[in-house]
Amino acid sequence: MTHQINISFTKENKLKIILDDKLVDSNLKLCFSLVYSIKSISGGEITKQIGRYYELSIKKNTILLDLQIPKIGNFNLSCGPEGIFIIDTLNNSKLNINVSDLIFEKPIKKKTYEDLKTKNFIPIIPEPEKIHLQNEFINIENKTFNLNTEIEIISNLQNIISKLDINFTSEKGFPIFFKKDDQLLNDQYFMQITKDNIEIKYNTYGGKLYGLISLVHLIDFYQTKLPICTIHDNPKYQWRGMHLDCARQFYTIDEIKRLFNYMALFKLNRFHWHLTDNEAWRIEIKKYPDLALNGGYRGYNFKIPPLYGSGYDKYGGYYSQEDIKDLIIYAKKLNIEIMPEIDLPAHSWALLEIMPELREQSSNIVSEDVGSYKNNTINPSLEKTVTFLKDMLNEVSDIFSYDVIHVGVDERPSNAWEGSPAIIEFMKKNNIKSQEEYQDYYMNFLIDFLKSKNKRTAAWNEAAVSPHIDHGVGGSAGKIDKSCLIFSWEHSDVAKETTNKGFETILCPGQKTYFDMAYNNSTEERGICWAATIEVKDIYEWDPIKDINKSELIKGLQGQLWSETITDKKFFDQMINPRLATLSEVAWKGKISRKWIEFRSALLNSMDFLKKLGWRYHNF
Repeated sequence: MTHQINISFTKENKLKIILDDKLVDSNLKLCFSLVYSIKSISGGEITKQIGRYYELSIKKNTILLDLQIPKIGNFNLSCGPEGIFIIDTLNNSKLNINVSDLIFEKPIKKKTYEDLKTKNFIPIIPEPEKIHLQNEFINIENKTFNLNTEIEIISNLQNIISKLDINFTSEKGFPIFFKKDDQLLNDQYFMQITKDNIEIKYNTYGGKLYGLISLVHLIDFYQTKLPICTIHDNPKYQWRGMHLDCARQFYTIDEIKRLFNYMALFKLNRFHWHLTDNEAWRIEIKKYPDLALNGGYRGYNFKIPPLYGSGYDKYGGYYSQEDIKDLIIYAKKLNIEIMPEIDLPAHSWALLEIMPELREQSSNIVSEDVGSYKNNTINPSLEKTVTFLKDMLNEVSDIFSYDVIHVGVDERPSNAWEGSPAIIEFMKKNNIKSQEEYQDYYMNFLIDFLKSKNKRTAAWNEAAVSPHIDHGVGGSAGKIDKSCLIFSWEHSDVAKETTNKGFETILCPGQKTYFDMAYNNSTEERGICWAATIEVKDIYEWDPIKDINKSELIKGLQGQLWSETITDKKFFDQMINPRLATLSEVAWKGKISRKWIEFRSALLNSMDFLKKLGWRYHNF
């Protein structure tokens, strides 16, 4: 028998779950995940909560939930329950259910744009620094190009160009010559198209690759003719990045490689790989095999329960060290460096479920983080924790070739270390007077250890400054080594503070670069809205260094995809695309130079280009 469950948001903004009358039974439990926490409930009773995963006893056939949703934005598709199932506790079995689509009794329609088009645009994103078109064209009827001895570079782009009607060979076709020029900077290139040949000058591999990618964009747009032109191009920022959260949702190596193809097309060169969090541990550590084998999977009756819509059945995976080495090789061919993130000391609930000995056992203080996880913070004063950190970071340092490792340090509950005898004793012995100073001690320990491995430490902005968010989050006393690379995620005032204190900073504010935010206030949208709703135009018109005095310490920009709401892979493309392509223009140029209508036309052309490569996009 299959039971029916209907879900909706009422006009009073309450989440309503209507069950079959037969499901009103004290032996049954209703299980689901939410993105936002529950303020109040009627018709049921919470019997178990881990993070935003809930198990409810069923009291009535209609359950009303009042959710804690920020004032920014509205109720939308991501506000409803995900991964719903019902358990019969008598025999511990799952019932067959059918769940309706989420209905909104008070729908809010999205804004619409008129179809803006112009011929006044250059079909390359990001826009080159300088381009000179001569209003003359050469015919390339068969779109065949001779790379001479440089055929290897096109093999690195094979997964991109294979779906395009462009032929690169080493034997025939319109000649392309590459010439090394030591005067050019990293990722800089110069391209000249004449009636006789194409010449691309470069200094580093990045410049060589990006010159060829710009040519691919031109060929795809102009098809059997090419404009005689010169292009001088040089990025404003050396860090042009994309972050992907693989802890909340799991993405295969092939799916990540697909993202790398996209990044390369828009000249993005850093991948921030979020590998661990409360919900999973995704990286193989050979000295601690259970971390990945048990911490990489979740489901009902697993050590880690269903979270963020993963449902009753086994879900997840992890990345072996061989997987990672393969991905690094692939990334380097596209001029992408991979920075791993191991999110500590908080955001460690999954780790602590597998290794509870890293948590203070004798403390009677219960801490809770912003995601409603309790006691999710490791204790760095325990000998076992120190040993684990060294062992784990040794392996991570050896696996990854890039010289930067991100250690998290975000959203530590401000009382996480209160009541720990080990920490109290350590603080007294070392004249440490606050939790913030203790965090700085912890950070400097990591920085020094990673220096011994020839690695630079990176962290979120709470590692360097006091947080600017008001939900019980601990921060820094301002006593960490200035070598730490800071990722400023809160808002622009934080970047002002980190740079004023002398930290090199990567800009990734939630209000502009968090692609898990909804595009707009429509109920039909996927995404959340605690930071903002982010239209494509909002990103394009962003001045990243406005009011930042020490702007020379801003080393780059980065997009983020936190994956709580990406419970179906079909949402992945539309949350990223075209926002990441838009951010690439800001990261390359520093400050936009063409009008929105011109950029939008170029972006529409790029979306047609990406459709050939199998990418969907959100309308803009």
